[in-house]
Amino acid sequence: MGIFKFLFKSFFPAEGRLTASDVNQIRGSWGKVEEQLSFGKLSNLQQAVILADKTVDYALRAFYPNTVTMGDRLKLAKQKFQGDLKAYDDLWYAHKIRNEIAHNIDFYLPSFEAKSVVEKFRNALKYLGAI
Repeated sequence: MGIFKFLFKSFFPAEGRLTASDVNQIRGSWGKVEEQLSFGKLSNLQQAVILADKTVDYALRAFYPNTVTMGDRLKLAKQKFQGDLKAYDDLWYAHKIRNEIAHNIDFYLPSFEAKSVVEKFRNALKYLGAI
């Protein structure tokens, strides 16, 4: 632990880890994401994006159990991406797309973009060591 973190450790949330049970849960959930993708209909593709976001959130909760929001967990997760800011930015982008699906009734997500967004979530899970 660096001297800065040592002196100010109360400002840094405790970090957890993924257990074998967590990884199994994530892999099972990811199977449901892929199943939704395989159907190919717009509603299924949107559901795949939402499930993928939930799956990443589950993984991030294991690492940052004392955080309240997905946004807070995403901010803390930046360090997990080992300097690959593109992968980290892609995760934020994917999460924002999920929010549009969930909150904007007029949002249209083309099928090619849905698949790209799901791939961004998959890549994030790889960085987190979850799949």
